[in-house]
Amino acid sequence: MNATSVCCLAALAGSLLGGEARAAETGETDHKIAPLDMISVDVVGEEDLTKELRVSSTGTITFPFLGTLEVKGLTPTELEMMVKEKLDKDYLVDPQVIVTVKEYRTRNVSVLGQVNKPGLIPLPAEQKLDILGAIAAAGGLTPAAKKKSIEVTRAGKTLKFAFKDLQEVSDPERKFWLEHDDVIYVHERFF
Repeated sequence: MNATSVCCLAALAGSLLGGEARAAETGETDHKIAPLDMISVDVVGEEDLTKELRVSSTGTITFPFLGTLEVKGLTPTELEMMVKEKLDKDYLVDPQVIVTVKEYRTRNVSVLGQVNKPGLIPLPAEQKLDILGAIAAAGGLTPAAKKKSIEVTRAGKTLKFAFKDLQEVSDPERKFWLEHDDVIYVHERFF
């Protein structure tokens, strides 16, 4: 597979599966706040406004003076700016806000088929994981693995990959990054 094919494959995967499938410049990412995450909101010098809050299943928090805030999908930095702006508008003069994620909800991918330890693989909170990383976390391929037939299913849509092609991709912009609830299936080859 040449570089153009790999680039087209990554673009197709991104457009077909959407969301975070599009690769970032590096394997690291600023975590987006998700339902059930535990976050800390600290308004410096305002003890009554320093709170540890669990994000609701609908992606909201309730904060003093501000009421219900939609936080799902925001980065901690974006939430800091939102709270600062809202507090600055009506309540405080130039508030300093610090938001940290104290506890991430569990996010997993499933790796099934011809791997040594099939099952759930946790997604790292602050780094991205690609298909090869998930297969490695599942103990690697078995001798019976069909290396030309690795499938990834996301939201009912399936893409096929070859192990060799995945190994050749070193540019993070061309990698296929996994998301919560993705399912990787490695088929068995018949001798």
